[in-house]
Amino acid sequence: WRSGGSCASHARCRLVWRPQPMPRPHASLCAMKAALLLLVAPVAMAAWPPGYVKRSFHQTPKGFLHYVVHGDVAHTPPFVFFHGHPRSTEMFHDLALHLPPSQPFIAVDYFGAGHSDECLCNETADEFVTYNQFAVWVLDICADVGAMKIVPFGALTGGSPAIELAGLAAEKGLVERLILFESYYLKQKAKQYVDNIYIPTIRHMPKYQNGSHLLDAWFRPDCGPLGPTSQVPAVEDLDRNEIKTIDWLLNTRNQYYYTISQRGAQWCTRRTGWQFKMAWTAYNDDIIPRFKQLSAKGVKMLFLYAEYADALGNKYGLDHDWSEAHINAAVPEELRKISRVKNGTEGALEQNSTLVARFVKEFMTWQQDDDVMV
Repeated sequence: WRSGGSCASHARCRLVWRPQPMPRPHASLCAMKAALLLLVAPVAMAAWPPGYVKRSFHQTPKGFLHYVVHGDVAHTPPFVFFHGHPRSTEMFHDLALHLPPSQPFIAVDYFGAGHSDECLCNETADEFVTYNQFAVWVLDICADVGAMKIVPFGALTGGSPAIELAGLAAEKGLVERLILFESYYLKQKAKQYVDNIYIPTIRHMPKYQNGSHLLDAWFRPDCGPLGPTSQVPAVEDLDRNEIKTIDWLLNTRNQYYYTISQRGAQWCTRRTGWQFKMAWTAYNDDIIPRFKQLSAKGVKMLFLYAEYADALGNKYGLDHDWSEAHINAAVPEELRKISRVKNGTEGALEQNSTLVARFVKEFMTWQQDDDVMV
């Protein structure tokens, strides 16, 4: 029912019917319950505790970037968090709370994710903001908030802009360490698959009247603690997965908005989170040269791997083992520390945040003569 007010009087209501795809077999009452929960969740939920971070926006020619800051970034080198797709800065909530309270951080939402603007890009020309340019603006943010040195920290897809930021910062003597969780260097076949098959499936994903798209988002394993294989999740995982689901919907679903331009006023639909993936594959060939540059500068690097996620990468063509071997060949052993989360998934930063925080704390005090493997 669509109503201009109360439905107490049927004269003020009218039934609107639009043809929709037939419900999928699993999407019934559960999907409708999920729909009701998610309708209120974006308003009611926020991952960061009140007052824990300061929220700001950085203006760019392609729109405003949203970022959060915690702690004294001028006194201690902050972590600079880059989320994966389709997530937001809030994917680092659990990890941040398990780090020492004195550890500051900056976390930035890519265009079309979290609270950042949609990219002011020409979609018909497949335009997107490259990680090279994104890293320049993030470095500007670091300077604006007074960070003297930084520790880039990238998760999944966000590993690549973290690598680029580290490269830019190393040229200015602003970085000594880099942390990456499940960062990939793609072989050509995998890159072609992401470009030609995967990305088209996440551009302007439809909404369904029966709410099945909400249930689908709930079970997506992308960067989240729950997926099709999660049978008995912890209670905390449900809250984390709800944030993941909201992030997924914000990144991928059509959003209608009203715009006024020289062509007049009109309703438009656009959600540009898919451009994050385009930027990911476009940056792929820069990864190994940047690793070699960082190695030449003596930058220490922590590589965090989740074993179950790695197994899936090998199974479905991303070829984690190939990626890790090529990265190891570019980064000398004395600069490389590797920590693995046994049975860890893409959501390990949330599900295993205590363990990951320990790995990170050990790395921040690691010297080159310590053990390389954890």
